[in-house]
Amino acid sequence: MTRKPWALAPALLLVSATPLIAQEEHGGGGGPLDINVALIIWTLLIFGIVLFVLSRTAWPNILGAVERRETHIRELLEGAERDRAEAATLAEENRRLVEETRARTQEAIAEARTQAERMRAEMEAASARERAERMERAEREIAAAREAALDSVRREAATIAMAAAEKLVRRSLDTEDNRRLVREFLGQMGTPAARA
Repeated sequence: MTRKPWALAPALLLVSATPLIAQEEHGGGGGPLDINVALIIWTLLIFGIVLFVLSRTAWPNILGAVERRETHIRELLEGAERDRAEAATLAEENRRLVEETRARTQEAIAEARTQAERMRAEMEAASARERAERMERAEREIAAAREAALDSVRREAATIAMAAAEKLVRRSLDTEDNRRLVREFLGQMGTPAARA
């Protein structure tokens, strides 16, 4: 059964009015510094009754509300502490992820640089090889063309020498000077005359 504090209000009013009535009956003419023992007793008695009634009716509700509020505040503080710890953990995780991402990015950039340098070196090496092959081919072609030109000149010289020798031989076969000239000419021509 729940007690209702408003139901006790008329009784409290009657009890609190009793000392005033008693004071008026005794001729209530006293000074401000006079001590009235009956008034003190009634005041203490009324205070005790009010305190008893409040302790039975209102205080449990007030204390319960205060305790609930205190529990709620404690839960909020604990929740805030958990949230702060979780936020700190998340911030640390984010920092770690940022550092990992930065490290991976730096590694990727370094690898890309290395690959670019390697590709550039390979391209330069391929270009140098191609240039060297072209130079070698050109030198071979030039050497072959020079050799062909020299062979052609030698053949032509041998042909001219033979023609000159033939003319000389026709004119005078017994002239020793003409023979010597042909031999010298053929000697100067060397092996190309033999090749022709």
